[in-house]
Amino acid sequence: MRGMRYCNIAGTSLTPSVIGLGTADFGTALDKETSFALLDRYLELGGNLIDTAHVYGAWVPGGDGASETMIGHWLQERGARDRVLLSTKGAHPPMSEFSRKRLDAESIRSDLNESLERLHTDVIDLYWVHRDDPSRSVESIMDALHEQVSSGRVRYIGASNWTSERIDAANRYARENDKTSFIGSQPHWNLASVNPVLPGDLVDLDEQERQWYADASDVAVFAYSSQASGFFSGRYGREAKPDGGRADMVIRNYANDESYRRLDRVQSLAAQLGVGGSQIALAYLTSQPFPVVALIGANKLAYLEDSCQAGDLVLTPEQLRYLETGL
Repeated sequence: MRGMRYCNIAGTSLTPSVIGLGTADFGTALDKETSFALLDRYLELGGNLIDTAHVYGAWVPGGDGASETMIGHWLQERGARDRVLLSTKGAHPPMSEFSRKRLDAESIRSDLNESLERLHTDVIDLYWVHRDDPSRSVESIMDALHEQVSSGRVRYIGASNWTSERIDAANRYARENDKTSFIGSQPHWNLASVNPVLPGDLVDLDEQERQWYADASDVAVFAYSSQASGFFSGRYGREAKPDGGRADMVIRNYANDESYRRLDRVQSLAAQLGVGGSQIALAYLTSQPFPVVALIGANKLAYLEDSCQAGDLVLTPEQLRYLETGL
């Protein structure tokens, strides 16, 4: 198995692995034995970025905080805190009242308090506000986040599901007022062409958004849904459309002519390079001319190992263009 690459994040001491481990199902769909095995193996494969959220697990009855709690137990039992970059998100709307925004200072402070306790740590390496509230000023949000950095409980901050316009405005305010800036962004991004079915408060990285990151080299991208939920794995195709569960969501989000053309090109390039289609899809992200961490979700060791094999696969600009356009 190949090694793992790491990237440097401008203005920080962070060097995350280009493959980050998402943990939305830890403690709910994935029990302790499975969760611990995945975390152990991820570290063995050279991964070091574990991404969770205050809200992960809350969609399951009794699952509040399940992911953070599971990771906290693992960190404690393995003594692994100094071996990982710990990334978590807060200030998400309540699952029962999605329209109620929670980007006020008290909600940020309260969620962070609970996350630190669940994770058995006194500092979060990278703390994200999970959703945006365009009706709230960036000034008040950045002031609240700066307070947590100044307290020593957060090292760096990021924005999940924020547009580049809002991130730019927030960072401009931070620079002009000697506050902490966003150093990362978590958008929905993968090689597939997305159907217009994503919820309105999720931000997809379209071409205009991507160009902003290419120009703004001080904000790294941590892409979620990086593998289009398995669209490039070999299970899907024009005549191969699995039924039920996650497959229905994959078809709903990504099944269209452009996605299938890109799938054809992924399979062609994968055959040339002797790798899997999912590895090509991940390398498409991590080979961009700006820092990108691809966040993966894996519920089996085989899936984790397959994804981590993309950790040192670098595609050329010509290969990236071919995947996008066929030229």
